[in-house]
Amino acid sequence: MKRPPCAGFLFLAIALLVAGCGKAAAPPPAMQPHSVAPIENPVKFPLYHGADILAVKQFTQSVAAGQTGMSALGQAAGTYAGNEVIAGSGASFGDLDAWLHQLEQEPPAGYTVVAVPAQLQSARAVAVKNSVDFAVFRDAANPKHAVVVIAMDPAAVHRKMGSALTLLSRYQSLPEGMRRSIDQQLKQRFGYSAGEFIDPGSPLGTVVSALGTYRANNERGIVEIDATKQ
Repeated sequence: MKRPPCAGFLFLAIALLVAGCGKAAAPPPAMQPHSVAPIENPVKFPLYHGADILAVKQFTQSVAAGQTGMSALGQAAGTYAGNEVIAGSGASFGDLDAWLHQLEQEPPAGYTVVAVPAQLQSARAVAVKNSVDFAVFRDAANPKHAVVVIAMDPAAVHRKMGSALTLLSRYQSLPEGMRRSIDQQLKQRFGYSAGEFIDPGSPLGTVVSALGTYRANNERGIVEIDATKQ
């Protein structure tokens, strides 16, 4: 799926020079403003005020019986499917984190806050140290439906986790023996293996996946995963 253009790059300037044999060049045609329609948000959950949606992707994760994983969506085996919304904001990470904690104190109508599962408590501590925080909300009317909201400072994540991100970018293409070496390095430094970092249902895996969207933007990030157990 192609990523939509980053906010701010809304116009394409094209100059056409038409030269005639022995004649003066004709003036270029007038350029018409090119507007890009805003991306529709399929997630019925509030974003930070003024945030711009940069990308919308489909989300899916399969959890096998007995698999612990790092998913914030649920523990039960099955397939979780929905949408992932990636947004940018000019607010500081501190402002986004305060907003996230306010949502936990006063969840939107129709949602209840979910206590961070035990296997994610230390993951949240690691995340906060690296300028990432997250919260989980359950649909009061449908216990199979959950929303994970992640706030982060992409530039700070790159600065603090640069070496780990380099290892993760190479992980999938390496043979099993080299993967084990990377798993050991990351486990020693962060407490989590590469496989746990890139789990599509984990907050840390979601951050790693979304970082490329912000590479050209000097802004903070918000990611919302809205998924239902099928």
